[in-house]
Amino acid sequence: MHTGKRLLGTYFRVAFFGQGFFEDEDGKEYIYKEPKLTPLSEISQRLQKLYSDKFGSENVKMIQDSGKVNPKDLDSKYAYIQVTHVTPYFEEKELQERKTEFEKSHNIRRFVFEMPFTMSGKRQGGVEEQWKRRTILTAIHCFPYVKKRIPVMYQHHTDLNPIEVAIDEMSKKVAELRQLCSSSEVDMIKLQLKLQGSVSVQVNAGPLAYARVFLDDTVTKKYADNKIKQLKEVFRQFVEACGQALCVNERLIKENQFEYQEEMKANYKEMVKELSEIMHEQIWYGEEKSSVMQNSLHIFNAISGTPTGTTVHGMTSSSSVA
Repeated sequence: MHTGKRLLGTYFRVAFFGQGFFEDEDGKEYIYKEPKLTPLSEISQRLQKLYSDKFGSENVKMIQDSGKVNPKDLDSKYAYIQVTHVTPYFEEKELQERKTEFEKSHNIRRFVFEMPFTMSGKRQGGVEEQWKRRTILTAIHCFPYVKKRIPVMYQHHTDLNPIEVAIDEMSKKVAELRQLCSSSEVDMIKLQLKLQGSVSVQVNAGPLAYARVFLDDTVTKKYADNKIKQLKEVFRQFVEACGQALCVNERLIKENQFEYQEEMKANYKEMVKELSEIMHEQIWYGEEKSSVMQNSLHIFNAISGTPTGTTVHGMTSSSSVA
């Protein structure tokens, strides 16, 4: 019987070009399953050696770019191999059903990789010009399989415009933080790295750059209302996820990290303050949210004469206002 650990793997899309060398495999794409944590360089070197031994090292070239290849641009004198790291692709509904590592590693046939691009032709640009092409590959069979490679049956491309890239990237950050916080055994190193990358002043240009570019009053009219609403909602979730991560970290750290925790909390408050100003709404989480909500409840009780201990909109007052 397979164990979850044995099923875990790393996946690559491998494409072959060169009719004179690969014959029927010319232009074919495969999904290769490799042992977990296999780097791209390792499988690339192995395939290069394998086919160099077969065709001669002077006749084999590796395509470094992961973009779509036009066979007409290739020299027929060479055998070309293109290797791209891919990850299993699941829609949101599937992810709700596949909760364990075993379930996420079993019966999978769709894989995804992404390529950044700009309309100017450059690969990378500012957040306001950064597009992304998402390619979803569907294999003929599901992994695990009797063979370590499976042919690709078809592929589907989706281009995300700059604000959609922002929504997608921020959604990933939220999902990563939530997953780390909900784990039965919290990986403190990963949690702190993600937290630092989210709230530390010197690097928070990433998340805040999206807010400054897409949510500023002077530019919001450039983008669809539904996309602006989506991005705002993702930022609310991001603030909540960061706050939750800070709470988890504070609960688990040792004494020698208290100062580090306080520094991250201060940076978090600065980030929330700027985000609140950009979005024209007060975003709260954690102690501040609890304090403000309790104060609001006390005022409500004092004005309305609501008795202490009464639940109002799901909140229970535990003290009274004199």
